[in-house]
Amino acid sequence: MGLDTVELIVTFEKHFGLAIHDRVAERINTVGEMAAWLGQQLGTTGRRDSAARVAVATQLRELFALPATLAAAAAEATPLQPLLPDLNAWKDSATQLRTRHGLELPRLPLVPSSPAIGWLARLFGSDRLPPRPALSTSTLGELIDWTVALNFELLLPPPYHNQYDVEQAGVGLTCDKCGISVQEIRLGSSFTNDLGLD
Repeated sequence: MGLDTVELIVTFEKHFGLAIHDRVAERINTVGEMAAWLGQQLGTTGRRDSAARVAVATQLRELFALPATLAAAAAEATPLQPLLPDLNAWKDSATQLRTRHGLELPRLPLVPSSPAIGWLARLFGSDRLPPRPALSTSTLGELIDWTVALNFELLLPPPYHNQYDVEQAGVGLTCDKCGISVQEIRLGSSFTNDLGLD
C-alpha cells in the first residue's frame, strides 16, 4: 500500500468511525468493495431508496422543468444533452442549484477529444487537445448520483442506514481526497489501476 492509499483509508476511517485493519485494506481493490465492507460493518440495508437521492432527483427535475407526469425511471433515462446543450446552460443550472438548494453541480463531464485533423492537431498532437463535453452519453440519473456524491457532506451525514448512501459517500470522499471528478469514479473503479493511487 502506497501513501495515497493509506491516506484515503484514514479518511474513510475518520468519516465512517471505523478502524480498517491492514489485512482488510489489502483485500479491498475497488470503491465498491470498500463501500460493501463499510456497509457490512455499519449494518446498512441493501435498499437503494435514499432520501438524499430522492431529494436531489426532485430538485433536478424542477430545475430542468421535467413534467411531473413523467415516471421516475423515464426521467432518469433522459439524456443530459437536450437539458444542458452547452457549457453556458451547465453554468446557469449550477448557479440556480447552488442558489436554490445550496448544492454544487459537478463539473461538466468530459471525454478525450476525438482524433482531430488540421494544423492544431499536427502542431500539438491530437492527444494534447482539450477534452470535449460528454453530455450526449450522460443521463439525468447519472447527474443525480454525481450530485449526491459531490455534496455528500451536506446530504449524507452519519449515521448510515442505507447502502446507496455509503456508496455515494465513498465516491465523494475519494473525489475529495484524490482530486478525481465524481464522474470518473465508479463502484468498479480500482483504486490503483483506474484512479492512479499508489
